[in-house]
Amino acid sequence: MIRLALVVIVVLIILIILRQRNKDKNPNASNNYKKIIFIFLTLALLFFLATSGKFLIPQLFNIIKIAIPLLTKLIGI
Repeated sequence: MIRLALVVIVVLIILIILRQRNKDKNPNASNNYKKIIFIFLTLALLFFLATSGKFLIPQLFNIIKIAIPLLTKLIGI
């Protein structure tokens, strides 16, 4: 997972460098790189959330399982 995060960071850095070079030549064409960077970052975030779901979702269920009895004691039911 860490290697994948490093690859995503390196690709984003390369895209930002290409955007800067392209901005110097043609200011209007840099918007395409903005869109590409945004789409790549969004897809990477979604991928990380999807793959970490096997770790994240059970932890959330454990927190809910612990919190429900405490919540009912506070409410007084």
